[in-house]
Amino acid sequence: MTGPAIPNNFREGPAPGQVSSYDVEGDLSTLQYTFVELDTSRARCVKAYSSGFPTGVLVNRPVKTATATAFSLIAMVQTAGKALITAGSGGIALGDLVKVTTGGKVIKATPADKDLIVGQCEFPAAENAVGTIRLFTTYVSMT
Repeated sequence: MTGPAIPNNFREGPAPGQVSSYDVEGDLSTLQYTFVELDTSRARCVKAYSSGFPTGVLVNRPVKTATATAFSLIAMVQTAGKALITAGSGGIALGDLVKVTTGGKVIKATPADKDLIVGQCEFPAAENAVGTIRLFTTYVSMT
């Protein structure tokens, strides 16, 4: 017996500790559902992903500007569970192991290339569309 299918991408309610708050460096308002990285010049602060080690998935649209409010200065970053995520070039397919690419988006990882794998696709997405991945709590690189 099978139940009804979930018709679109989804994020289950985060458990305590799966979403953390950070200060914001720059305007992240267009980067919701992409990976961010730590800003190494300030403690507990994230910025747009450019390369290196990702911190987690941005789940809101914070911005640091002269007119920002206290609410808009807090980045909410998901580090575990099922996350909505924007797909990069070529999109992502059901079951794909994924890595972070340009702009914090995800693409299919190639374990043989020792890619840093951040999760597995549970709902596919075309390029620049939002899908769902199960985040790995410890990122791995296959050797």
